[in-house]
Amino acid sequence: MNIKFNMKPLNDKTNLLNLKGGVLIIGSLLWQDYLTIQGDDIRKTWRAERLLVDNKIMVRVPIRYGRFSKKNDLFTMTFAKSVSKRKFGTGYFVPFSKPNITTTDELFNEATALSTAEGMNGQFHANWGATLGLLFNDKRVDKKIQKSLTAEWQAKILSTNFNNQSYKLENEQPCIKANGLLNFAWTLPVDQRQIELLNSYDFILATVTQPTEYPLLKDLSKNVRSDKTRFYFVENYKNGITTFQDISILNLL
Repeated sequence: MNIKFNMKPLNDKTNLLNLKGGVLIIGSLLWQDYLTIQGDDIRKTWRAERLLVDNKIMVRVPIRYGRFSKKNDLFTMTFAKSVSKRKFGTGYFVPFSKPNITTTDELFNEATALSTAEGMNGQFHANWGATLGLLFNDKRVDKKIQKSLTAEWQAKILSTNFNNQSYKLENEQPCIKANGLLNFAWTLPVDQRQIELLNSYDFILATVTQPTEYPLLKDLSKNVRSDKTRFYFVENYKNGITTFQDISILNLL
């Protein structure tokens, strides 16, 4: 089953923008074609229609395995403010195929398409523990534009009972702010030769999930061994989505 992401305008605003952006991917959005059942091709279609996957940039991100998915009995990836810069993992910035976002409608249409690919039914916040976050490149995006877009973004999130304090464990800071902006700095490429390219973009969208626990290495390795269907850790590692714990996990397998 192929899904077409033909989005309708979310509002009548026509404030002109001129922004380049993309998606920060830290998991199966990059390598899994289906959403709910094999063959639905929802994620494959989203990538083909909305992203320039061949132009992806490997970036350093504060991630770790921190959410237990009861649906799949798997530990999955989360952003985590408690991960130090020396232990950053790797994910990908993937540009949108649309070269420029010129209206707020276009920005929200990209967010809606991402939400659909994540199984959030076109919403910016899901009750199962996921929220779309937005991050601006401060060196490129005017503060007034940031303020205006953030206000609209926040309004859409707050309308769904969003609470950013659910996006942290223990004493760490939430990985997303109360206004829906990602709570970390503009990301850096692994290959420093790509820094000018990455810095030519204006904004990033990313899916933030609520952490449930940060498992011990022995529990992570046991979980990897028991995953005989989705191969979540294996596919992440094969595709360059890594954490500071990966080598230790591999040594325990």
